[in-house]
Amino acid sequence: MPMPPTTPVPFVARTLLGLALLASACGEGKDARGPLSAREFVLAHDDNRATSALTFPNLTYESLVRLELPPGSHRPLRLRMMAEAAGTVAVTLYENAVLETPGEEIHVITREFVGDDLSSGKDGRWVVEDLRDLRELKGTVWIGVRKVGGAPALWTSAVSGQSYLRDRDPTSAMGLLPVKRTVMVRLEVLP
Repeated sequence: MPMPPTTPVPFVARTLLGLALLASACGEGKDARGPLSAREFVLAHDDNRATSALTFPNLTYESLVRLELPPGSHRPLRLRMMAEAAGTVAVTLYENAVLETPGEEIHVITREFVGDDLSSGKDGRWVVEDLRDLRELKGTVWIGVRKVGGAPALWTSAVSGQSYLRDRDPTSAMGLLPVKRTVMVRLEVLP
C-alpha cells in the first residue's frame, strides 16, 4: 500500500513547539538576582590617579573607606580594587555604627591577588568581586581591606577625605585615624 505524501506542516509545527518549550525553559533558569539596570552609582573617593601603593605591615592593620550612599536602598553590584602587589587580602563591608565608625560586618571576601590581577596604576586593570547576592544597602557603608597572607598592596591616590586606618588588634591603642591617601576601592550599586 502506498504511503500518503508527507507535508512539511507537521515538521514546522513540531519545530515551533520545540522552540516555545525551549524558550519557556530558559525563562525558568533566569538569574534570580534580578535584571541589571541601565544606570548605577559608582562610589569612590579616589581621583582615578594611582600614585603610590599601600602595604600592610601586619595582619591586623586595616585600610578603610567610608562611603555614603544616596538616599534609599541600593542593590550591590560589584566591588573593584586596584592591586599593586601579589598576596591575599580580606575585604570587609561594614554597616555604620552609631558613632560613625565601622559597625557590624555585612560581608567578608577573601581574595588572592596573582600576576594577572596586578595593575601598573595606569593600565585600568581592576580586580572585580560580584556582590549581587548581598542584601540591599542603605545609608553609610565602610569598606575595610587587610592582609591575610603574602605581601599584597593596593594602589592609592593622593586624595584625602573619607579614608582611614586602624589596627584591629584589641590590645592596640590605635583607633580610627584619618589618612591623606585614599585606597583605590570602588563600590557599584543599583538605585
